[in-house]
Amino acid sequence: MKFFIKYFSLCLGILISFNSYSWNALGHMVVANIAYEHLRPDVRLKVDKIVSDLSKEYPYITQFNQIGPWPDSLRAQRIEIFTHWHYIDLPLSADGTPIKTLQDTDNVVWAINHIKPIVKNNKANPYERARFLAFLVHLVGDIHQPLHTVGRISSNHPDGDKGGNLYIIRFPRGSVNSMPLHKLWDSGFGVFSDDTSKASVDLLTNKISAEYPEQYFALKSSDFISENWAKEGMDLALSFVYTTPENETPSDNYIERGQQISEQRIALAGYRLANLLNQLLSSSSDEVLDDQTTQNLTF
Repeated sequence: MKFFIKYFSLCLGILISFNSYSWNALGHMVVANIAYEHLRPDVRLKVDKIVSDLSKEYPYITQFNQIGPWPDSLRAQRIEIFTHWHYIDLPLSADGTPIKTLQDTDNVVWAINHIKPIVKNNKANPYERARFLAFLVHLVGDIHQPLHTVGRISSNHPDGDKGGNLYIIRFPRGSVNSMPLHKLWDSGFGVFSDDTSKASVDLLTNKISAEYPEQYFALKSSDFISENWAKEGMDLALSFVYTTPENETPSDNYIERGQQISEQRIALAGYRLANLLNQLLSSSSDEVLDDQTTQNLTF
């Protein structure tokens, strides 16, 4: 009975979240919340100031964790120019189907690498800097979702499955409903299907941080190389994500393990984001952005 109640809540939470989009917001807010708790005091003051600059244009944003979901609000407004920034399709052939070139030039790895110097630059326009900080917070979360890093090629999907968006599974159990595998992972298997109230964000932050403190990841949390983060996601896709068969219902073990991995990835994203911001925004790291980077990334 306990498992049934937990499973029913998972199914209901995921189905509701796909209509409200709140699942995505909660996951990104937890990443930002974990990061904020691990910022140096001087860096925390700086990000608070940057957030206050963004709040002048978006009054509903009053604290750091609220900037995490902001880039998705652009997509909700049909502002699609930044859509490719959210993922990278590293090609993975499942059955020997020839690999085609899948990667967009302006992918999540490219975006993170180009955004870092803008966030670091204390002479950048404050409003533009605030927007790019919001993108950095969001994209660090995105790249830690395994299906934001891979395009699986097979005879069924010779041009790639678009990060699991074309890889259909049956869910919830016992129904004829189907959904993309990507959506199940975006929801953290229901972990991120709650509301985005302060209570929900704090509760999930505390739970994940307690289960997976920074020392759990050893030196991984100090890895600032976004190419490595994407490779981690591809390795997870190869070793686990695609082990649930297409057009079938995921097993109980798959769901439970998927929840664990989702929480681990959120925690690691938060710690890495904190360490990255501590490096970029420390008092000794301020520098002027070169003209070419400024020209390449503007709103």
